Amino acid sequence: MPQLLLIAASGTAQRRLLEETAAELEKKGYTAAGRQEGGDWNSLLSDNMTGGLFDDKRFIIIESAPLLGQLPEKLSFMVDPSSDVALILVYESDPKSQPAKFIPKETLAKCRMLKAAEFPRWPRERQQWVSSLARELGVKVNPGGVSMIVELLDDPEEIRAQLKSLALFKRGGEVSAADVEQLCLDDGSRNLLRLLDGLCDGDAVSVLRSFRAISRSGELIPTLTPIHNRMRLAWYSGLGKDGLFFAQALGAKDYAWRKAKEADRRYGHAALTDFISALLRISIEERSGMGAGWNGLETAIAALLSAAR
Repeated sequence: MPQLLLIAASGTAQRRLLEETAAELEKKGYTAAGRQEGGDWNSLLSDNMTGGLFDDKRFIIIESAPLLGQLPEKLSFMVDPSSDVALILVYESDPKSQPAKFIPKETLAKCRMLKAAEFPRWPRERQQWVSSLARELGVKVNPGGVSMIVELLDDPEEIRAQLKSLALFKRGGEVSAADVEQLCLDDGSRNLLRLLDGLCDGDAVSVLRSFRAISRSGELIPTLTPIHNRMRLAWYSGLGKDGLFFAQALGAKDYAWRKAKEADRRYGHAALTDFISALLRISIEERSGMGAGWNGLETAIAALLSAAR
C-alpha cells in the first residue's frame, strides 16, 4: 500500500518542492519509477501496493493530480504512510485545486503535505522571513542587506534564488545592501535607486550622476512616479506619529521609510511640499505637451538639493 506525498504550490515554488522531494527520497534509497498526469485512483493505488521486482523502494510523480478527482473513502485503507512506494501528487496552491478538496480528512491525516512558505505581508515580518531563510541556506546577510532585499523583491522564490546567487558572489563573506543592489538590479533600476537614495541623503554628486544616466536612456513620466512615491513618504514623515500611520497604510517598506525620514530631516516640510508640487506640475505639463522635459525635472531636483538644511 503506497504512501502519499502531496505538493500544494504553483510556479517556481512547485518545481522546487518537487525537485527537493524527489532528491530527498533518492537519498533514502528510493528510485524514480515514472511520471504520469492524472489517472484513476483505483488503478493508481492497486498497481502500487508493493515495491517493484528490482526496486524495493520507488516513487512515482503524479502531475496535475486534480485530474484524479476525489479519492473514494472506500480506498482510504490502501494509503500507508510507512510504505516503500511513494506517490508524489502535485496540486496547485489555488484553494480550488488543493489536496483538501480531493482527499478525505481522515486520509489526509495519513499523508505528508508540502507547501511553499507563505510570504509575510508586513515589511518587518518579511525581514525576519528573509533572515531566517538566509540562515537556512547558510548565507550571511547583514541587516542592511536584508532591508534592501525586502525593498527590491516581492517573490519568495526569487528571493531564495537571489540569496543563493549572493552566497556564490560573496563566497562566505557577509552580504551588504550594496551587494544586493549590485547583483539584483539592472543598470536602469540601479541608477533609479541611487537617484532616490541620493535625494534623501542630499548626495548631489550621486544624484547628478544617476540623473544623467537615466535621462540618456529612460523615459521621464515613468521616472517621476518612484520619485514622487519616495518624496510623498518623506512628506508624510513630517506629520509625526500620523506619518507612520500613512506609511503603513501605503505599505511602505522599512528601507524606503527610513530613507524618507532622512529626507524629511534634511529638507523640511515646506521644501518637500514645493518639490512634490513641482513633480505634479511637471507630470501634468509633460502629458499635455507643454513640459520642459528632463530640464524641468533637473531644475526641481536642484531646487530641492539647495534647500537642504
